[in-house]
Amino acid sequence: MRYEYCSGAVLYTEVNHTINYVLVVEADGHCGLPKGHIELGETEVQAALREIKEETGITANILDGFLTKIEYTMSNGNRKQTTYFCARYENQSIEYDKHEILDVKLLPFDKALLSLSYPKVKDVLIKANQYLTCLK
Repeated sequence: MRYEYCSGAVLYTEVNHTINYVLVVEADGHCGLPKGHIELGETEVQAALREIKEETGITANILDGFLTKIEYTMSNGNRKQTTYFCARYENQSIEYDKHEILDVKLLPFDKALLSLSYPKVKDVLIKANQYLTCLK
């Protein structure tokens, strides 16, 4: 069995004093959070920021104090571990490569939670939303 390591973030901004989350609809149609493989020599934070930029066009800032990991077995039998941070951005337009990403959505918590494809990713969003709500 092979392990794959990824990093990403619960990317958010505030719109009219409401937290809105950025979701990525991948080429296979699944909706998730911005994330991707950690490249050789990258830290988890560097990989998360690079993947956010590549998938959304956003230059974000990682918040201190939030980190969670999920792990699962993929259909090919490999194990994947993904580290998620919280990342914030302000006053930027979302831009994405339409060959790799079908859509990028900006949604409030309830709609974002319903849109996510996988239960473990939903759990990440729930934890992040609780963390961000406590910061307010």
